[in-house]
Amino acid sequence: MKLSVSVTNYSWPEGIQQRLTDLAAFLDDTAVDTLWVADHLVQADPSCRTDEPMLEAYTVLGYLAAATRRLRLGTMVTASTFRAPALLVKAVTTLDVLSNGRAWLGIGAGYNTAEATAMGLFLPGTAERFERMSELLRLADQMWRGDRTAFLGEYLTAHQPISSPPPVTAPHPPVLIGGTGERRTLRLVAQYGDACNLFDIPDGGAAIRRQLEVLDRHC
Repeated sequence: MKLSVSVTNYSWPEGIQQRLTDLAAFLDDTAVDTLWVADHLVQADPSCRTDEPMLEAYTVLGYLAAATRRLRLGTMVTASTFRAPALLVKAVTTLDVLSNGRAWLGIGAGYNTAEATAMGLFLPGTAERFERMSELLRLADQMWRGDRTAFLGEYLTAHQPISSPPPVTAPHPPVLIGGTGERRTLRLVAQYGDACNLFDIPDGGAAIRRQLEVLDRHC
């Protein structure tokens, strides 16, 4: 078993920078494997107000890479339409290079319509979001393999997707795909993912067991 910590709330009375630095230093000396941060522009924790503090995720991860020596780092999770796909792949690759192989790609189809509307972010309908996430995962795989041939998808076109320098992690940074949809999300986990995040709801573990069985069939 490996343990992770996910930071979703930056409302710390002692100050964000000091608390985040202290937390990272503390966890770096424990058995915790990965430190995750939420990727939102406004606060999305259900226990918080939307105007409470929220930091931009990849800037935070770069800071944490410099502040730690062992912890792996990633987002839980990035909406696949909020950033240009090649830019997101490049950001994760850069994090992997500068952290000496400690980056995750945490990715999801996206869901937060209120945030997208408030901040002017691109969030199309559900079916298109999943198609765009699938194309992003394909592009990431291609770029990390060093394949520079043109990528021509339904929504994404990249005529020469260069990834230089390549990631430190071989064959590539691990991929966590967010969501529990049994037909589309878990199929993408089976095809492209190294991990998924399942939710522990109070049903005696029935939902998780069913989802793991579905994932096993997809694999």
